[in-house]
Amino acid sequence: MTDPRAYVQAVLALYRDLPETAVRPRPLDRRLAADWHRRGVPLGVIEMAILLTTARRQARDPEAPSLPPVRSLHYYQPVVEELLAMPHPDRYLSYLRDRLPTARAAVRATAGPSDLGSRRPAHQDQHQHQLPFDPGARSKNDVSR
Repeated sequence: MTDPRAYVQAVLALYRDLPETAVRPRPLDRRLAADWHRRGVPLGVIEMAILLTTARRQARDPEAPSLPPVRSLHYYQPVVEELLAMPHPDRYLSYLRDRLPTARAAVRATAGPSDLGSRRPAHQDQHQHQLPFDPGARSKNDVSR
């Protein structure tokens, strides 16, 4: 996405529409989204980070104490960096969207299909690793899907 304003709005819409966020996006959240745009982080990576973090929060032991609501977009920053550093299969974003549909609608409303691609360094294309929280994921050889 080349328009910085539209990119920031798409990121903030993803954040704002999550059930576990307690507050509206703050100016610091806006700055982080603008920084991600300047760095060229694809919206698909942001969406995957948000969905993956949400999945991890939901997969916690139900007996564990409740987590507090997310109060800043910065909460997702480590997972964005994790996803940028680690190659991931393109199908993983679809997998997360299917499991956690709440957050995906916001970015779809403001982004085109080319804006949602993942970022995978060319030298790592051959070495895909399975990301965490993928129960029931099927192998590449499973043709029943």
